[in-house]
Amino acid sequence: MTRIHRRRTHRRFGVACTALAALVALLAVRPPDAGAIGAPDAGAGPPGIQRRVTTIAPGLALERIVDREVPRRIFVLTVDRSQALTLDVTLALGDHLAGYAPTSEMAANAGAIAAVNGDFSRPPGHPLHPFAMDGNLVQTSVIRGFEFAPALDESGAFFGRPQQTVTAVVASTGETLAVDRWNEGPPEPGEIAGFSPEGGYAETPPPDACSARLFPQTSPQPADPTGVERTYSVDQATCAETAMVVSGGVVLSAPPGTDEAIQLLALQPGAQVRLTWSFGWPDVFDAIGGVPILVADGQMALEGCYGSVCYQHPRTGVGITADGKVLLVVVDGRQPRYSEGLTMRRFARLFLHLGATFAMNLDGGGSSTMVVNGTVVNRPSSGVERSVSSAIVVLPGPDPGEVLPSPYASAPTPTAPTGPVEPGRAAIFDPGSTGGLLNALARGSFGRRAPLPEALMDLVRLFRARR
Repeated sequence: MTRIHRRRTHRRFGVACTALAALVALLAVRPPDAGAIGAPDAGAGPPGIQRRVTTIAPGLALERIVDREVPRRIFVLTVDRSQALTLDVTLALGDHLAGYAPTSEMAANAGAIAAVNGDFSRPPGHPLHPFAMDGNLVQTSVIRGFEFAPALDESGAFFGRPQQTVTAVVASTGETLAVDRWNEGPPEPGEIAGFSPEGGYAETPPPDACSARLFPQTSPQPADPTGVERTYSVDQATCAETAMVVSGGVVLSAPPGTDEAIQLLALQPGAQVRLTWSFGWPDVFDAIGGVPILVADGQMALEGCYGSVCYQHPRTGVGITADGKVLLVVVDGRQPRYSEGLTMRRFARLFLHLGATFAMNLDGGGSSTMVVNGTVVNRPSSGVERSVSSAIVVLPGPDPGEVLPSPYASAPTPTAPTGPVEPGRAAIFDPGSTGGLLNALARGSFGRRAPLPEALMDLVRLFRARR
């Protein structure tokens, strides 16, 4: 079920007091001195706990919560998007798949003033779930999980399972072609697969296929009632042994001899095609995945959680409050006498105590990283910043990626990076990161067993072999 939040003018005082009292209960201490809360570089409250809030920019605050008795260290970025701030998502390689980069590097490349690591990842550096950026669908995924999607006008956000659809409508005939996957491997019989520049070197049209290449004629626009649409012009349609090159457009491919191949071959050069993608929500240009949903409608949403991913680990998550503020939260862990981390259920309770009405878990374990003004403010559990596939970033103004160049511009398909993809293996063996999550999905640790593709089951077997 999808979720939408719109900004309210205020939060009731009683709700705020309840959230503060609950946070104190989570930390097992009495409330710190009220004068210390919200003051930059505030000192300690009662013995064992410190809370310090620093204003990073108008509308952006960083709170550090330190409980020395447990011990535990929590970092909370609160983003008020009624100010001149934009919430965005980014990839390790910027605008295309697939690769790994430190969160701090992604933040710097995006011109962000703050960032946290994003979705879980799979080799060779794809986010695990569906992903969209700046109005462009980057990938669909057989792993649906959940999505966090900030509204285009910065007034709220959506949380929930995406209803991913991609359709191509021929303007002259009204014929609709269903696109079954996007930058997610070659088409199976009975399918049409889409490929775009965002697929990078890792997702390219297949050889021995029937394909049509389309060049964009307009910029992405919100579709009615949901999704994003863009008009394209057909360049060519043919069947060939060699793979069709994307060349800055998009390519739709189908196996030869299928009804879908006949549909593609019927596209005439110059024909106008309206391509629409949707996750089921209006006014969404950016979306990033995670699992599980921690809080829904202001209530604990984690019905059950067992297995290694649910144990005490470093954590990263995203939430939203009743008045529309976005919470980006990182908890350090696996560091005795410094910070032990949180179980999944206690992480959900933390979001409740911070006033979240909805919240979602992101990649954790050694991936958990928060960056502010170019500096990693938390302490990653391995002692160094892990390279990951995606990040959520806070921009100091409008998103430049949504001010698009001429739709007629052509760009070459990115080539494979020359560096190693080894950084992704660390997450596969991490019980709080990709390995632990996939193992939990395969076992039904969140109450429902998810069928995984064989390639992901191979990762599960690697994880289990190391346990």
